[in-house]
Amino acid sequence: MSELSVQLAASLPDNSAVRPEWLKTLRETGAAQFRAYGLPTRKSEAWKYTALGSLERTGVRLPGAAESTAVDGATAAPLADSGLRLNMLDGQVLAQTGEPADGLTVLPLADALRFGVDGLQALLESLAEDNPKTVRGQGFSALNSATLEAGAVIHVKAGTDAGKVALLWSTTPAEQPLLFNSRICVILEEGAKLELLEQFQSADDNANTSNVVLQAEVAEKAEFRHIRFQQESDNAGLVTRTEVSQHAASTYDYYGFDLGGGLVRHDLHTALRGSGAVSALNGAYLLDGNRHVDNHAKVDHHAPGGTSHQYFRGVAGGRGRAVFNTAVCVHPGADGTEARQSNANILLSARAEIDTKPELEIYADEVVASHGATVGQLDEKAVFYLRSRGLSEHEARQMLTTAFCRSVSEKLPDAALAEVISQRMMAVMPQSE
Repeated sequence: MSELSVQLAASLPDNSAVRPEWLKTLRETGAAQFRAYGLPTRKSEAWKYTALGSLERTGVRLPGAAESTAVDGATAAPLADSGLRLNMLDGQVLAQTGEPADGLTVLPLADALRFGVDGLQALLESLAEDNPKTVRGQGFSALNSATLEAGAVIHVKAGTDAGKVALLWSTTPAEQPLLFNSRICVILEEGAKLELLEQFQSADDNANTSNVVLQAEVAEKAEFRHIRFQQESDNAGLVTRTEVSQHAASTYDYYGFDLGGGLVRHDLHTALRGSGAVSALNGAYLLDGNRHVDNHAKVDHHAPGGTSHQYFRGVAGGRGRAVFNTAVCVHPGADGTEARQSNANILLSARAEIDTKPELEIYADEVVASHGATVGQLDEKAVFYLRSRGLSEHEARQMLTTAFCRSVSEKLPDAALAEVISQRMMAVMPQSE
């Protein structure tokens, strides 16, 4: 293990007094796995293109008891209005604004663990893994489970339209960068609806790292729209893992936008377990400087008649590096599946790098599937055309790259939010070199 992993393992909390017993077991299992394997390295295939050298250099550590208690902090202005807003400071619920809709329950995870929420134990335990090959690459998840306490639980009753819930994530500066672990649990009962907007944007620049695991149980005919926007500082880190379990005729729509962060890694996995389930994963990532953004997406079709679409766009300039790995597995019995993957990228610098790898495995019949990945440069004919219409070269290139990424934001049903995110993308669009 790396020196950083050894140091983090040595500072894991004592779980001997944790209650209830199932939670103690969950935390102890996570601690044991982390002590055995530590943080992932490039020897793991899933982390082949993403090294954790920046965390090693800064010596990031787990917060102490006093540091892990959020008491104050400023958050960035929200991207959009929502019915309910949670300020998530240093991984914990700091404050709640607005009233939840009828049928919507939102609790800090610590309270939910203490009082109990239907389905919470089963959801948390579903993340546990015992395959050595798989566990070896899931060090951040093991660390998250070993410290499981901070976060929130969102529960929507059957037939309820919970509207919009926003999570505003931020961290506070420290003398030495800290690694904050947090867990979000979403439980949608049959026919429930929820739009969750996660915004990662600290008011103060810092080199902290957030390690967030989101687990969602989407029941039959339920609809879950999930928007994740991050614009952290160039020294900050963000590691997320999203696990979604979909039942018959359910819908999961994901929109991810990466406009900042020094080291960013997203693991996104949805399992279509019921017939007729629909999953749409969309994302845009813009990076320059020395920033690194890694998106790993996987869709498992376990039942017949499911549909999944993946649509990601990336722009890299400077010495930025993007990684995109997308996999679809159509399991035996998932006949009639439709699965499509699309990943297109633009390089604006000879020093930038984009590694893209689409994967497709089919073990069923009557399947419609396609995948495509491209990495290229701006069309000089298009640049020339815009310049002939009076635009400067800078304006022409910015317009083309912004339009390229707007194809993702314009998929959002909320036109006002789509325009806000499009303007944010235009403001930070990397420059051609």
